[in-house]
Amino acid sequence: MQKADIPEVLRLMEAIVVFEGDTDFSLTENDLLKRGFGDRPEFGAIVAQGEKNQLIGIAVHYNIPFMHNHKPSLMLKWLYVDTNHRGKSVGRKLLSGLAQYAMKHGYKKFNWFVLGSNVDAQKFYQSIGANPDNKWIRWTITPDNMVQLFKE
Repeated sequence: MQKADIPEVLRLMEAIVVFEGDTDFSLTENDLLKRGFGDRPEFGAIVAQGEKNQLIGIAVHYNIPFMHNHKPSLMLKWLYVDTNHRGKSVGRKLLSGLAQYAMKHGYKKFNWFVLGSNVDAQKFYQSIGANPDNKWIRWTITPDNMVQLFKE
């Protein structure tokens, strides 16, 4: 990802958030510039470019600084391919790019979450050799419950 990609990265980020059913997309180009560049970027993105310099896909990733073994962990936040470019190996190429990034930077693997209802994505991930992690279940606390917990 380069700074010039930011408007298109933002467009694709919003598209996946809408696809996931969320309506609270509030990222801006300035947010991405501040958080994606500099001495300690908070995220990165592998991008797929189509015609006319338009991005057709993104693999947004971030780093968890350390785990139990004192090594960082790479997380895939979003994989998204524009609907009219699906089925053309764009997602596979994006994940290949992320695997190259991971290997170059010393990561042994990367992880991600998938919507339970997104069966097509799950089939795609299985086709590249990925499997669900049956050891862990993601938990979330809602804003109201977090406020209640804070007050205790």
